[in-house]
Amino acid sequence: MQPTKISACISTELSNEKQLFALKPHDTFPRTTAFRAAALVIMAGTLFRFTLASVIDPGVDEAYAIAVATQWQLSWFDHPPMAFWWVKAMREVARPFFGENVPVLMLRLPFVIAFTITCLVMFSLTVRRWGPRAGLWTVLAVTLAPFFSVSAGSWLVPDGPLLLFLSLTAWLMERILFSGHAPGRERCLWLAAGLTLGLAGLSKYHAAFFAVGAALFIIATPHRRLLVSPAPWLAVVIAGMVASPVFIWNVQHDWVAFVFQSSRGVGSGGSDWSGFARSVFGQAAYLGPWTLVGALAATIFVLRSSAIRCGPAGYLAALGLPTILLFTAVPLWGGDALPHWQMPGWLFLLPILGHFIATLEARRHSAARAARSFAFAGGAVLAVGIMIVSLIRFTPPSPTVIARLDLNAFLEESVTWRGLADKLIERGLLPPAATVTTPPEHPLVVTFNWVEASRLAEALGARASVRVFGEDPRGFAFLADHAAWIGRDILIISRPDAFDRGVRAIRPLFTRVDLQAPVAVEIGGETLFEAQVAIGRNLISPYPLPYPRR
Repeated sequence: MQPTKISACISTELSNEKQLFALKPHDTFPRTTAFRAAALVIMAGTLFRFTLASVIDPGVDEAYAIAVATQWQLSWFDHPPMAFWWVKAMREVARPFFGENVPVLMLRLPFVIAFTITCLVMFSLTVRRWGPRAGLWTVLAVTLAPFFSVSAGSWLVPDGPLLLFLSLTAWLMERILFSGHAPGRERCLWLAAGLTLGLAGLSKYHAAFFAVGAALFIIATPHRRLLVSPAPWLAVVIAGMVASPVFIWNVQHDWVAFVFQSSRGVGSGGSDWSGFARSVFGQAAYLGPWTLVGALAATIFVLRSSAIRCGPAGYLAALGLPTILLFTAVPLWGGDALPHWQMPGWLFLLPILGHFIATLEARRHSAARAARSFAFAGGAVLAVGIMIVSLIRFTPPSPTVIARLDLNAFLEESVTWRGLADKLIERGLLPPAATVTTPPEHPLVVTFNWVEASRLAEALGARASVRVFGEDPRGFAFLADHAAWIGRDILIISRPDAFDRGVRAIRPLFTRVDLQAPVAVEIGGETLFEAQVAIGRNLISPYPLPYPRR
């Protein structure tokens, strides 16, 4: 199709959208004011995330990332490699200044910066189509959503890189679809979109659902005419080449990551309605119930018009809805459903919400006043939640309060295991510092699942290598092979509820197992739990790991 005809088609679509969301000239807001307010929100959000990154203990997923990102790999068992590469790279950059045990704030720094860029990209995308006031509401919605501000915005998890590269891909494709560029510039935009989509594929498998949504939108609208050009197909090739480390690693390991992730959604029987409810309410908690309801209502409203379905709002809905609908429906056939799986989809509905609220504001609609009230309420709820978490970090609850609220299991997994390393060193069970690095000489510590291994690796740092002798080792199974420790004594550490069963299972691997006195793990100077300790004498056989190795 010729550029002039494509431009005419785009102009018709945008004209239809403007008619539905027409803003009277005297109702428009000063652009400068909106830009300044958005800049203030983005800067405040960045400062908030930086402060949070400096005071909050690593979550268990972060501790896991720190533990397994000790060597360069093409990919990892749970996720594509990007987040792990960032952790490994920051450790290498910061090691000359901090030694082997790099502070978690330094490791989190690129994730904080990445999400600030994500906010700027989403603001730019929204402003380009619907003006700065809509962009302001978009960044407000993103900043006030607990998942985006806390988890994706500062934690060592794959969502931060994923959202950055998906937002860049959406930003590039919006220009391809709705701006009518000359063929040469359009070709460059396609190639750049292929690159950023490939980087998203290196971040998390969710990139596939974004690609499906974009493809369905193009095929189902007049934009399908763009497919006669070789540029979109070349972009697909580039995306596949960039993401190829994931496929190479999986080929080398019998597709173990794809098998693991797909098995979580396959299901094991009938519908799990309680799981479906947890998924829905979990999304409301992660996004904020007011934001979830508003974004869903705004999207449904704009999609009622067939003309708008071909425009920017329909495009964003196509990017977001496949992820939301699929992962929300997983419990209906008995699969697992974690509410953060849908969050990348919600990100692309928030500009529609921002556009909708800005339109209502211009019309002096009462719903816009309600939106402002919800924004203040959302900020207050987020602030209270962070205050509670910070209080637990610096003034933790007493053992009586922990027992009364039944917080033991939660805290054992969600806070750093303080005091453990020092007590092991006092007993001579660990060296006082990392003096050797090669596996045959490095002390080996064993536990029975990946969660405990993550906390142990965080607590012990570079003093020991941590491995899992159990049925669910995750990425620990693909670190240096523990067969290198044959003939060595192994330190065994676990929480009380798993210790006896785990020791019985691995006892045949050693000449004998000597029980040791428990070691207290502390919170605020009080004992949180007593870790059980044993020494496996003379490892005579490696543990048979459940995953294939290269």
